[in-house]
Amino acid sequence: MRLTITTRLFGLPGGQQQWQTQVVLPAPTVTVRELIACKIRQEVADYAAGRRPALSGEYLPPEALLRAVAAGGYRPGAVEEEVARAQDAFARRAFMVVVDERRVDDADARLTLSPASRVEFIKILPLVGG
Repeated sequence: MRLTITTRLFGLPGGQQQWQTQVVLPAPTVTVRELIACKIRQEVADYAAGRRPALSGEYLPPEALLRAVAAGGYRPGAVEEEVARAQDAFARRAFMVVVDERRVDDADARLTLSPASRVEFIKILPLVGG
């Protein structure tokens, strides 16, 4: 099943950034962990094929994300390392997954999705300065 995932990054120096990633899910029902893996694998594949300049990087620590954005975007390492990094970041609540306007916190939660499902990965960076 084909699904669009929107990634939104808030708090960047240049303002909000947003990307969309088209993924093909193995089944309409997946865990959040599987959804994260599908998204990251697709972003890495799109980057390798030249269809995107960089990964969205919502799973990076704030400082690393800011450096990556300043350098023109985040370039991936090995795909399974990126998947593990993203799944670990989700477990630490470094970014949110929102499905049909409901936040999902459990990586093992089973989601039943359709092509019309609205899926967002959201990262809010802390304010700097004061």
